[in-house]
Amino acid sequence: MPAHRRPLILSSLAHDIHASAARWALRASGIDAVWAAALGQAETGPMSLHCDADTGLHMSGALDDASIGTVWYRRARNPESFPRAHQSDQAFLRGEWGRFLKNVYALTDQGADRLWVNRPNAAAMAENKLVQLRAAHRCGLRFPATLVSHDPAEIRRFVQRHGRVVYKPFMTHTWKDAESGRMFSTYARIVEASMLDDDDSLLHCPGIYQVYVDKRYDLRVTAIGDRYLAARLYCEHDDGVVDWRARQAVQGLRAQAGELSAADQAKLAALMRELGLVFGCIDLAIDANGDAHFLEINQAGQFLFVEDLVPSLPLLRAMSAMLAEGRADYSLATIAEVSYADYCASEEHRAWWAQASEGLQGRGPAAAGISLE
Repeated sequence: MPAHRRPLILSSLAHDIHASAARWALRASGIDAVWAAALGQAETGPMSLHCDADTGLHMSGALDDASIGTVWYRRARNPESFPRAHQSDQAFLRGEWGRFLKNVYALTDQGADRLWVNRPNAAAMAENKLVQLRAAHRCGLRFPATLVSHDPAEIRRFVQRHGRVVYKPFMTHTWKDAESGRMFSTYARIVEASMLDDDDSLLHCPGIYQVYVDKRYDLRVTAIGDRYLAARLYCEHDDGVVDWRARQAVQGLRAQAGELSAADQAKLAALMRELGLVFGCIDLAIDANGDAHFLEINQAGQFLFVEDLVPSLPLLRAMSAMLAEGRADYSLATIAEVSYADYCASEEHRAWWAQASEGLQGRGPAAAGISLE
């Protein structure tokens, strides 16, 4: 990427430590990235789309080809409030911005030399669990038999047929009980007979039911362009926890550098191409035979907690290098030898924490964007 073309990071300004760390790492290498919550904000300036019979379609302003290079579409949000507009106009303005940006994001193939991490349409499609499994099947990946349903009869038949089955939600959800004050989260768990007794309970909430993989350990693979960086995740005490995210929430998760076979890496690379992604956090379960079972991919997943646990994995540096170069076959040498630990010791992190801490008060590490998904 030419030096004058700046990476653009689209993510919530207040709480995203990944955006803050990447901007810091880029600055350490003399690259000043733009960080904004959404397109069209003060940080990016206004934008326009031009289309006519002579020149076709091109963009100016916030996505001008001459000034903006790689776009990290991490946790972008549409503009939500307009202080200078009448309250009665707010809903109309939100709707118009949503439709405008939907048009912009549908045209992200405009400008072939711009890398999107990831393209919005591909990102949205890849959020669908069954789309992931269909792609995994096409790419020859092994994965557990899966039922997605809210039909009590089908769910019971599936559990009866397969025996040990895991329930998991489409997305982890955390809430606070109003009476007790206790926090609850919907992590994956083994289906027990008592969970299938109430038809209404099953009918009310569609869920993902998957045959349990008797695993030796979990393998978290962070795909950053052409690099596939693997970490072996395990619990300090084997207490039957199915989902490593539950153990992470109480600081019981441990990790070490992992190994990914050439055959499995080739299949994962095929999966990334099938889904149209250049970045993703992939969860695999490794069984007693050493075989990998694909569970899911998060196209906007967290990776700093992995580097925190396994400092030898240069995840922050790899992401920053890809953003700087705007290509999947980037070189780590593009970015100075910086790490997540260096960022945590920096003034940038202290400033980020001062800004974010009030909003994170009492919400746990997941709110800071350093854990869970």
